[in-house]
Amino acid sequence: FDAIIADVPCSGDGTIRKDRHILPMWTPATGNTLHGLQARILVRALELVKVGGVVCYSTCSLNPVEDEAVVAAALQKVNRSRKEEKSDDTPVAELVNWPEALLPGFKRRPGVENWRVAFYEQGGSNDESDEDEGDGMNTNGDFGNLQYHRTYEDAMMAGIDCNNVERSLWPDFVENKSSLCLKRCSRLWPQDQDTGGFFVSLIRKNR
Repeated sequence: FDAIIADVPCSGDGTIRKDRHILPMWTPATGNTLHGLQARILVRALELVKVGGVVCYSTCSLNPVEDEAVVAAALQKVNRSRKEEKSDDTPVAELVNWPEALLPGFKRRPGVENWRVAFYEQGGSNDESDEDEGDGMNTNGDFGNLQYHRTYEDAMMAGIDCNNVERSLWPDFVENKSSLCLKRCSRLWPQDQDTGGFFVSLIRKNR
């Protein structure tokens, strides 16, 4: 294929302005669970696109777990798989900047390079205060305990069941993360253009 659009299944948290059912049903488990499938779809797209072609990976989510984490995991996989086959240092696939001439006036925010992963525990305390316990931030509300963890190890130490959790959810999973240039990804915030929330990235296959 000359180009592929991989608009993958996602949690849809960017569509809460038009779909009132999304927010009441939202749970971080949705994005965390979809992450692996999203990464496999992107990897397959990069395998199918021709050399010199571009894959557009997109979601209607603003959750980094479904966005930058997927892009990073997929790029690491495809680039590592070919690393030993050829001595060429050119990456198999890499993020490219959004073309400046495309859609004049289009407002985009750069991708993020660091994030925490949320877990939702039912039956948490009803205390509405926020606590900081190590690297995990706890936010207590009416529906349970929302916890954020910076690393896989932090989540395990906090008692999160990580048996079925992908390590690539976290930013420290990727080697040489800075070389991926995740800021080339595009985040579309609803307030910028009176739209829903979207994530878009363009990935070129070099060899």
